[in-house]
Amino acid sequence: MMQFTFSRTQGSLRPRTSSRNLLRVAWVLLASVGTVASGVGLGLLISGFATMAHAQSAARLQENQTRTATTAQATTGLNESDLLQMQMWGLGTEEMQRAKLLLRVGPRASFSVANLSPVEALGIHARSDAERRKYAELFAKAFHDDVVRSLVWNSAYEEARQRLFGTEAIVDYTGQPKVTAPVGAADAAHVPRFLINDPAASARPAAPAAKKP
Repeated sequence: MMQFTFSRTQGSLRPRTSSRNLLRVAWVLLASVGTVASGVGLGLLISGFATMAHAQSAARLQENQTRTATTAQATTGLNESDLLQMQMWGLGTEEMQRAKLLLRVGPRASFSVANLSPVEALGIHARSDAERRKYAELFAKAFHDDVVRSLVWNSAYEEARQRLFGTEAIVDYTGQPKVTAPVGAADAAHVPRFLINDPAASARPAAPAAKKP
């Protein structure tokens, strides 16, 4: 017997058929066309109905997940991205709700960068020393862990570069003209110092010549 369910999203009735009912329908169809004796036809038809049942099950699961997420957002005001951030930063629902409000209005919305973390917003607007210390520790741990991940990744990259390319220069500076820039900027950009004219160095007075005895 075919059952019907009401779809809230489409506002209509639609059939809901179980796997057992699908197989029963398959047998009826096979009998009607006289192919029950054909094992190949039976196998193909059953396989097709099994695939249909799996697709319907996946669709119902997706619908349930969407309904759950929608209900959670309506209840807490937090969307999927908010919930993911909340989990990543180790915050509770009320903390994430407050952080979202702080980031949307007030000084943080006007003066802070767009990617300020919820932990930083809560720490800046902490309501007590204990709160400020808590969020400072959360941020310090997250920053520490991220630095470790970055260093491990950089080490893996350097190892792979050495293994694949050996001593091959990444950039060939042969024949490049000199540029005027601070030595510190050149070092940060990994540009050889022989290509730099440092204005600060040329402005420094020359050291006095040593007196002859």
